Parts: sequence; C-alpha cells; structure tokens
Amino acid sequence: MTIGCEHGAVCHDGTAPSMATAPEASRAWLLIEHPGPWPAEPTEAEQPGRLGDLVAAAAALGVRVQLIRRPGRRAPLVTRTVFAGWTAGAADRTAGSADGAPWLRRGTVAPDAACDLDVAALADGHQPPFGEPALEPVFLVCVHGRRDVCCARLGVPLAQSLAASYPAQVWETTHVGGHKYAGNLVILPHGLYYGPVGAAQATASIEAYAHGNVVADRYRGRAGQPREVQEKEHARLAEAGVLPLGSLR
Repeated sequence: MTIGCEHGAVCHDGTAPSMATAPEASRAWLLIEHPGPWPAEPTEAEQPGRLGDLVAAAAALGVRVQLIRRPGRRAPLVTRTVFAGWTAGAADRTAGSADGAPWLRRGTVAPDAACDLDVAALADGHQPPFGEPALEPVFLVCVHGRRDVCCARLGVPLAQSLAASYPAQVWETTHVGGHKYAGNLVILPHGLYYGPVGAAQATASIEAYAHGNVVADRYRGRAGQPREVQEKEHARLAEAGVLPLGSLR
C-alpha cells in the first residue's frame, strides 16, 4: 500500500473491478473554471461576483457542479470558462434533445456580469440558450487531493500527460466519484467514466471515443444511468470488447 493511500494497490492497478460505478444521479453538469485552492466540496469554493449564485442555484436543482482548471501553471483569470451539459441516453428522450443525444455547451463568463444560463432548463435536460455548442468533447481528470490524496497523486501526472496530446480538451477537476479508482477520466458529453487509468489506457479510451466507440478496458460506466443498466452494458462490453456509442442506453 502506498503511503497516504487507504485503498490498497489493487484498486489503482485494475485488479479490483470498477465496473458499474459511475454516479447514477449525474445527468446534468455544470463545469466552472476555478484556479483553486479547492475545498472538499466544490459548492463551498469562493466564487467571484455572481458565480456563487449560479453554483448555489444549480446545486439546489440537482445539477452536478465541477470546478475545473487547466493542468500546469495557471495565470490569473479575468473571465471564466463555463460548460453546461447533459449526459442523455435513450431513456431520456423526452427530457433531452429530440434524438436522446447528449450535449455540451460552452460559454465565457465575467465574474461580475450576469450569467444567462438557465439552470432550471439544464436540470431538466433542455439545452439553454447559453454560449455555443462545444465543438469538441471535454476530458476531465480528477485531481482533487482535498477529497483524497490518491486523486492528486495519480490524477495530476495523468492530466499533464493527456494535456500534451489534447491541450484544448483536458481539464483538471474536483471529485468525480470513486476516488479509490484513481486515476479517473470522465469523457463529456456522454459522461463515460474510466478508472483506474494511466496515460496509455486513458489515451486508448479517448481515441476509441473519437471513433465513436467505448472500450471495455477499465470502463466504469456511464453517468446518469442506473447501476443495473451499467451492469448490463458492462456485460455486453466485456463480451464484445468494443461497442459503438450509439448502442449504449
């Protein structure tokens, strides 16, 4: 066992199974750029201007709030990047977009300016008239050492490695759930969870996603889906090795 780790090496080297462990309730997402330091709960972080009201309103409606920042050295922020997303599936067609597809929108917010993001619409899965559709997926790596030291120990080098290949898409983030499976990778807008992963496994997952697929290796599940659904999907995936994204519920 590594010093400071209470989980044991088997949780971080893939020996212990991590399937069907994506958060079941996380369908609506709000990502807010925040340089840190991060408290144990992202909703407790000090936010400039009116961003604190946005976070409070989103959390009250059950939206998953994540603080994000770029890997490496960070310059002072004048404006902040904000993402709003929905990890819809086929069962969510009435709440999400017409075809049940997930979505992700990106905007830039000045801390002292009003934000036109309708968090009530976001919580219901409807795309709010905020920012613009994100042109590329987002790759979140949990580095939240305040929640668990293993997230920082394994997540920080993972984020830095991935940022070398995907500089515009990789963000460090607060707790994503399942810190015993660090390093953790979340791919949005589909909400795919992978962990524990190193740089090679994370890259393989990202490249598969770029080709419209999900791979079995270290796949934890899809956020917003019940555990029993995740278990069924994992069984199919374990048999096939690779499945097209469109086949996921």
